[in-house]
Amino acid sequence: MIEFLGVLLLFLLGVRLSAFFSGIETAFYRASKLRLSIDAQTGDPLSQKILDYVREPSRFVATILIGNNLANYITTFAIGYASILVMGELTEVAEVGVTVCISPVIFIFGELLPKTLHYRAPLILLKRYFLYFRLIHWLLLPFSWPLMLLTSLLQKMGGTSQQPMMKILGRRPLANVIGRGHDEGVLTSAQHDLIQGVFQNANWPLGSMVTPKEVAISFEQTPSRAKLLDCAQSFGLIEIIVGEGNEEMPSISYYRVIDLLLSKAPLHQLKRIPPVISSDSSRLEALYHLQEQNAELGAVYEDGQLVGVIRHRTLAESLLQGESPVGATPS
Repeated sequence: MIEFLGVLLLFLLGVRLSAFFSGIETAFYRASKLRLSIDAQTGDPLSQKILDYVREPSRFVATILIGNNLANYITTFAIGYASILVMGELTEVAEVGVTVCISPVIFIFGELLPKTLHYRAPLILLKRYFLYFRLIHWLLLPFSWPLMLLTSLLQKMGGTSQQPMMKILGRRPLANVIGRGHDEGVLTSAQHDLIQGVFQNANWPLGSMVTPKEVAISFEQTPSRAKLLDCAQSFGLIEIIVGEGNEEMPSISYYRVIDLLLSKAPLHQLKRIPPVISSDSSRLEALYHLQEQNAELGAVYEDGQLVGVIRHRTLAESLLQGESPVGATPS
């Protein structure tokens, strides 16, 4: 009787371990990494520990793999030993029959039920059981360490650098939040398009958005208000860019038409100097720099040479576009 009770406890342990690893695996991939990141930044130590595994997923995967195999081995051993205690001698037919009878119990309580619960409340259950998972991780480390080394070796042999896990797991939940916000009416269509544009186009280079200096700059050694306004009217400009000095290495400035029309101040007080933008900057970096300097346009330089100008409104409009430029690659 005591022996049979021990086998029953061993079986329950195997089912519990199977439920634990199945559930926490579902919770780990289901939980919002954006929420974890926010909690970690506010000082939650548990969220910080979870993010350590997010950044190095091979640690988590190796522990889950070995843990599931251990749970299956314990369960199988308990079933087989209990069958021998009851039947005395276990034939192949009896072994298959016992397996068929016990499988629904293991599937429901060791797989289906825990996965369903952790799917519905991933963050709560992940934090509740994660300390136990860390303990098991350290206990199984002698067995999981070779798997992690093998994973690292295969990555090096493949010659590919894995994208940071936070970018894979963090971007999708954030995009889902934005989509739900639009569906629920929290975000307007314009706000939704802007955010989607930032996601798709923010890292693309400036490229054809730069107006070449030969087209954008007018060389006027002593510009007058009348000449500037006439140039603006002829070409439909709202900013007039003026180059001074050598055309090969000019120093540029610009005047806003609205300032020329509304202000009687001397031209040297209305002159604005555009901030310098590197040609390898991304669209979002350039837009942020212009916004920070409160400038309508920037001077784009490549290897110390002026190549053209970029306008604030052109960058802002590009973030509302749904498609990335053909043939371009993100910076």
